[in-house]
Amino acid sequence: MATILNDKELRKLFGSVIINGEEASIRPNSYILRLGAVGEFLNVGKEFTLGKAKKGLKIPPGHSVALTAHEVIDFSRETVRSIYPDHDLHAFVSPTTDLSREGLVAATTQVDAGYHGTLNWTITNTSNQERRFVYNERVFRLTILKLAPGETPVEPYEGDYQNQMGYVRSQRKGAPTGMRNDEWEDPTAEGSPEALLDNLMKSGYPWHALGQKLKQIDHEMKIVTDEYGQIHESISKMNGELNVLSRQHLEAASNLSQTIRSVLQDEASALQNRWLVATASMLIVVIGIVLAFVSSDSAVKWLKESGSWVGLILAVCGFVGLILVFRRNKGD
Repeated sequence: MATILNDKELRKLFGSVIINGEEASIRPNSYILRLGAVGEFLNVGKEFTLGKAKKGLKIPPGHSVALTAHEVIDFSRETVRSIYPDHDLHAFVSPTTDLSREGLVAATTQVDAGYHGTLNWTITNTSNQERRFVYNERVFRLTILKLAPGETPVEPYEGDYQNQMGYVRSQRKGAPTGMRNDEWEDPTAEGSPEALLDNLMKSGYPWHALGQKLKQIDHEMKIVTDEYGQIHESISKMNGELNVLSRQHLEAASNLSQTIRSVLQDEASALQNRWLVATASMLIVVIGIVLAFVSSDSAVKWLKESGSWVGLILAVCGFVGLILVFRRNKGD
């Protein structure tokens, strides 16, 4: 039964099965392949080389890039059986979870028993942000299976990519020449704007040039529409946030107004109570003094003789008392 090699077994493969490997790339049951030096931007057909002048690559949204592993894999029967007699090695290559978390799509592939060479794969940036990778960054996971004697193939791999080093373009054979246009199936619906535009481009000069220009304008309009859609979405989000802030400010102002009104009502009530107490106290004092004087003949006689300056003293005292009351109210 095939078994997945663990970290201890993977270390045995360094220098023979895994060439240019490093210890830090070993995981419990896999090896993380690093980004190699050469590759190609598939959207524009531009090849690149990293490691010297260029230290990394940038992948814009919507672009696909063909990459090469830094390591060389040697699954040839001679090399493998010098470590595992009567066994062959088979492997799965899959993207790390970091790629999927960033919106980068990459297919999982396999490495057949007997293969020898570098590994190539393609990643596509489906996110709305530019993604960047540096030379020798760990990007793909290699899981190696040791095939038992009964599982080994009769004929190991000897395909188009055998012993190929560096970046290798697709070796798929193209379609046969001479096929008529009506023998091809495409997604264009009959009578659609796309079909009319294709017919226009097939009409020869000058309609071909006009059709290409219209196609370019249509592509640019789609880009502008997408950008306006993103702007509209951002504005809607900002309006929602502003509405929330406005409601919060109105609620805060209403609460503050209610608090001020309550404080003023409490202060007015307390001031009114103090004035009532002060007035009642002064009235009782005056009544007491009048009764005391009226009931005594000597007091009445004295009041008649000294009434002018006594009245003046009482007026001054009352005025001083009012001043003290006003000052106390201000302090409160």
